[in-house]
Amino acid sequence: MRSPIEIMMLGVGNGFVKTTYQNNALLRTDGKLYLIDCGTTAWHSLHEIGLGFEDIEAIFITHLHYDHCGGLDEAALYGAYAAKRKMKLILPAPLRSVLWDNCLSGTLENVAEGKRSLQDYFEVQGVEEGVRFAFGADRGTSNGSSAADPSGLNAFWMQTPHVPSKFSCSLVIGERFFYSADMQANPELMGLLHDQGIETFYHDACFAGNPVHADVLQLCQYPAEIRERIYLMHYGEKPAAIEEKDLGGMKLLRQHEWRKWD
Repeated sequence: MRSPIEIMMLGVGNGFVKTTYQNNALLRTDGKLYLIDCGTTAWHSLHEIGLGFEDIEAIFITHLHYDHCGGLDEAALYGAYAAKRKMKLILPAPLRSVLWDNCLSGTLENVAEGKRSLQDYFEVQGVEEGVRFAFGADRGTSNGSSAADPSGLNAFWMQTPHVPSKFSCSLVIGERFFYSADMQANPELMGLLHDQGIETFYHDACFAGNPVHADVLQLCQYPAEIRERIYLMHYGEKPAAIEEKDLGGMKLLRQHEWRKWD
């Protein structure tokens, strides 16, 4: 029997909108909670629903924009000095070195205490593209990578186009659920995923033209059998003149609402 997928958006905004928080998600499986991305508003959003650092098993990071990884400084420092615990951090292999060197070292490097690397703050698990790992009953391998476990909720990442020349990826979870993080419109990929059995698409979108995100108008050009499976996130504040009936069968996600996909 396949594991259900339970997911809540902690925010459905972009990096600038203040009313709907940033586009991060909370995944629940096997009684454990995982973050998909951890932007600067993630911990505040969790606090609003009565959760905090101690409730989170691990974090998966899709790319290095601040609305997707800007909360890792807090996670690292709280873990080291308040919770006395290293949180698990699941990273696409291309991010393992650049996350520390380009994003976190300026805040977290503490030579006096011997904290000079990502591993001094997190239990890091690197995952190669297309290699399945597990949310839930997962296990680490001896080299710090992660491995799939038949009792967990398996996932894998694929690189998808966002900002040219910068790494970004999306997730396929449970062989049937696609989570885009941030990506440009890609009808060929969406068609391929649909043909491979993806049943639900969580897709970032914007209501104004944006060269590094899918525009809602672009997504409305997708075939109907794909549109009816698409749930929109990252859209920020919906223009008052647009109603859901104008979205061609696509639906808007709302923050702090659990959805379960069996």
